[in-house]
Amino acid sequence: MTMSVTTNVMMDGSTVLTVRGEVDHGNAATLRQEIVSAATERRPGVLRVDLGLITFLDSAAVGALVGAQRECGTEGVRMVVSRASPFVHRQLRIAGVHEMLGTPAEHDTNHTVF
Repeated sequence: MTMSVTTNVMMDGSTVLTVRGEVDHGNAATLRQEIVSAATERRPGVLRVDLGLITFLDSAAVGALVGAQRECGTEGVRMVVSRASPFVHRQLRIAGVHEMLGTPAEHDTNHTVF
């Protein structure tokens, strides 16, 4: 499966890793390494992992995110998942790690319900 990661440093000093594509057992270790490298090389106060463009995420990917967050924490960097797509949010919620990774309990779909 194909995955790409783009790193951007924001004006407030935080770093955003934008992940695109599919993350599974074949590339989950690469995702973890990309996150940890950004934390150790840049040392931002906050490292945001933008998963808004992820189309597939399996349990290996969830494990990679949890492991990366722990490693970032030992480096003094707060890693949070941002802009999780509805699919990703559901996967993180099912795994029971959505709150730990900084995603809200309810996914905001930007739709008004009447």
